[in-house]
Amino acid sequence: MNTETLKIAICDDEKIYRNQLINVIREYCKRHGRKATILEYASGEECLSDLDKMEILFLDIDMEGLDGIEVKEMLEKFHENVLIVFVTNYADRINEAFGMQVVSFIHKPITLKAVTNAMDKILNWYTKRNFIEVEGIDRKKEFFSTEQIYYIEASNQYSKVKLRKEEYFMRKSLTAWEKELKEEGFCRIHQSVIVNFAHVKELGKKVIMDDNSAFTISTRKRKSVEKAYGEYIKEMLSGNV
Repeated sequence: MNTETLKIAICDDEKIYRNQLINVIREYCKRHGRKATILEYASGEECLSDLDKMEILFLDIDMEGLDGIEVKEMLEKFHENVLIVFVTNYADRINEAFGMQVVSFIHKPITLKAVTNAMDKILNWYTKRNFIEVEGIDRKKEFFSTEQIYYIEASNQYSKVKLRKEEYFMRKSLTAWEKELKEEGFCRIHQSVIVNFAHVKELGKKVIMDDNSAFTISTRKRKSVEKAYGEYIKEMLSGNV
């Protein structure tokens, strides 16, 4: 991301909200001494045809045609570098909206405070991404960010780190992983599994991940997992962040 001139896109099928966002983003840039190019799209289809021109996307969840959730899923498959701020009137689809590229949520009507919180979070997220160095059982070292991790699972004497398109086997205990990732939105749901809440699609009797992996929550941990997940969602939504 070029933090000198931000490439921002707005996708909402209602002109009034696109105009609100444009005005508020311009005011944010003015107050913080930043430059930005701002593009607007009236549909998910228009937005997806122009992805190379954006780095930050303010995306409405409920739209005619392709909705925001579907646009997010397409971005996850084909354009991983766009950071998403979801804009919504409702909270009933929030669980569907979580994802690796989703940094924040704001509610309509749009306010300068909400956009400021979202933009500050984006820039902090980008400059302070938590990268981890891992060494696989083949001694090959790799770097990836914690946002890329779906879950970590005990596998014999190793731990399996599952990313979107690949997995690594490491000589590292789940206890060590749990301590390292404690402040990063991860939770141990079973003696043998740690999940990244950002990639949880459904949490009920089982935890269903974005890649459709399913894990049972241990009886002993159920209350603490449900509490932790509730706090995670509250933090994502609090203060319009």
